[in-house]
Amino acid sequence: MRLRPREIHLLILSVDLFILNVSFFLVRLFLDEGDPECLKQLLIILNVSYVVVSPIFVENLRDLKSDYTKMTRSLIRRFVYYFALTSLTLLFSDRTVCPKHQYLTTVSLFFLLKFCVSSWFFFRYFFKTHLYLKPTIIVGDNKLGTQLQDYFITNKYLGIKPIGLLADQPSANPDKNVIGSVEDFQKIFDKRPFEDAFIVLPLSRVDTIRNLIAVAERNGVRPHLVPNFAGAHEMHFKVDTLGDIPLLQMRTFPLETYANRFLKRAFDIVFSSLMLLLLLPFGLIIAIAIKLTSKGPVFFKTHRLGVTGAPFTIYKFRTMKYQPVQADQLQSTTANDDRISRLGKILRKYSLDELPQLVNVLTNDMSIVGPRPHRINLNKTLQQKMGPYMMRHTIKPGITGWAQVNGWRGPTETKMQYWGRTLHDLWYIEHWTFWLDLYIMLLTLVGKKTRQNAF
Repeated sequence: MRLRPREIHLLILSVDLFILNVSFFLVRLFLDEGDPECLKQLLIILNVSYVVVSPIFVENLRDLKSDYTKMTRSLIRRFVYYFALTSLTLLFSDRTVCPKHQYLTTVSLFFLLKFCVSSWFFFRYFFKTHLYLKPTIIVGDNKLGTQLQDYFITNKYLGIKPIGLLADQPSANPDKNVIGSVEDFQKIFDKRPFEDAFIVLPLSRVDTIRNLIAVAERNGVRPHLVPNFAGAHEMHFKVDTLGDIPLLQMRTFPLETYANRFLKRAFDIVFSSLMLLLLLPFGLIIAIAIKLTSKGPVFFKTHRLGVTGAPFTIYKFRTMKYQPVQADQLQSTTANDDRISRLGKILRKYSLDELPQLVNVLTNDMSIVGPRPHRINLNKTLQQKMGPYMMRHTIKPGITGWAQVNGWRGPTETKMQYWGRTLHDLWYIEHWTFWLDLYIMLLTLVGKKTRQNAF
């Protein structure tokens, strides 16, 4: 009986908890110290913490069988999160709850046993699949077909041995291993039988694909269709299922996972809180300077669109001469804009006018790093000009962003200006990592392109 993904996850969690409790009682057997009631509370903390951490790194059998390095990294990350959570819990609890040696030895033994069990499972499957490599053909001499062939050659643990490519035209590059044309499918099979066929032709060639599937099945060959959107913009695809329904997600975002969202939000809260405390005196000086140099309020408030296109109120230090205007009449600043005050030019050049947006970060309307929010009327205009523009709103907007540190800030009048900014934002969304956020924050401070078009 084949287990469903949720059942597999529960099975793995149950095995992990069993290993954890065995580790605890083994250590308890050899380190007989501490009050029994305290040890009981420690055991509860260890188990509950692991149940809390487990959904962040959901393992499935395919991950465990695919890549030993990936599996090891996943275990180490899970252990770090688990150790941090249990340590913080014990730190804020009664110190008598935790005999130090019992806790550290139990966690260490648990990680060692968990690593050994996972490694045993991996190598058992690895050697089992390497007893026989299935001969496979790839149909489609293109970038995707070559990548697929190289992937099979590099990752032999998949149990697949590509015998060559079938292409419409012969290739001058011998490394592509083109052994015939698409029409030679039956001829190649008669000479050198294979068990699987991966079809990577453009989906527009539906008739050719249908014929290849029919020929493959007539010869007992398992056909596999690899989605190939020839001519489309480069996207990150993800194959998933809704029950028994296959699903191809056209874009994948790292921040879709709970672990990444948790990490980004935790950093936003800690960093923005710390900066508000440290920069409060400096912010007061800026506020006084604004009040002394021009009439009007210290802060500029307006509406922007946030995640999923929901409006929110954004805060800035006022950098322009005060002149009440309707929200839909706001205009982008230009070079030598006479609406900007002398103090405002300095604040805008070094992005100091954005400091109040740390409050927006704390209220969860914004993030430290993300696509910069635009005026609502500009949003509507760019939405009509660019099909993928609104994909920027799949994550929270940021105080700084990948487009800004690469010089794409200021006006969005030409096609190059608004496409350059949007494509940089989409690249950030699809390639997000915590380290990329830190890199963008560093470039915000010292990057040469960050000050371009800052007016």
